[in-house]
Amino acid sequence: MSSLFEKMMALNSTGPYRAEKVSAEDALTGGRHPVNPDPAPNAVLGTPLAGAQDPAWENVGEHGPLREVVLALGCFWGAERLFWDIDGVMGTSVGYAGGYTANPTYREVCTGRTGHAEAVRVVFDPEKVRVEELLKVAFENHDPTQGDRQGNDVGTQYRSAVYAHDEEQLQRVRAALETWKERFAEAGFGDLTTEVGLLKDAGCGEYFLAEDEHQQYLHKNPAGYCMHGPNGVTCPTGVF
Repeated sequence: MSSLFEKMMALNSTGPYRAEKVSAEDALTGGRHPVNPDPAPNAVLGTPLAGAQDPAWENVGEHGPLREVVLALGCFWGAERLFWDIDGVMGTSVGYAGGYTANPTYREVCTGRTGHAEAVRVVFDPEKVRVEELLKVAFENHDPTQGDRQGNDVGTQYRSAVYAHDEEQLQRVRAALETWKERFAEAGFGDLTTEVGLLKDAGCGEYFLAEDEHQQYLHKNPAGYCMHGPNGVTCPTGVF
């Protein structure tokens, strides 16, 4: 959790910023019910906001077995938009991951007292796109060296993170970042501060859908706030 003074200091400094992260014992209790219990289809892709294993995908076009990965890249509005035009991406949603509070609201997450990061769940067909290619898009379009901040957005909810679906995917994520960290160093960035782990081991182990007004926000509000874009680093996706 960061005080207003600490946030002001962070905005007037360069390099990574670390905020105090709430503990499981001190986190907000949360609500009894999801904040988005009956989500509308993705406003861009027309597909469910459900996870890859949800039965909602059974009647959605032709696709192989689906996979998912949860990515935190700062404000989730701009982060979600990065994946809409990628062949093989079946669905995206924005939500909260890596924290302790059940069914958190946007306002609760913004207090820093839930432990969650603003995140994007990407559901994809691995026969058409590899997780490394999704990571490439993510890591070429945000700064993964800034700790608990992304541009002018300061707080633990804006940290960089990758929450993998299973152990095999986790190893692939780690291999990619191990290779790319040299690219960031060569470009004048600092060390990677991205939090990497299995979703089931992060916080309470769940991804919670955000409210409907945040889903596909920049499609609904084309002139809305967005701070994502090329950082000048190229992340190759060959054999690691």
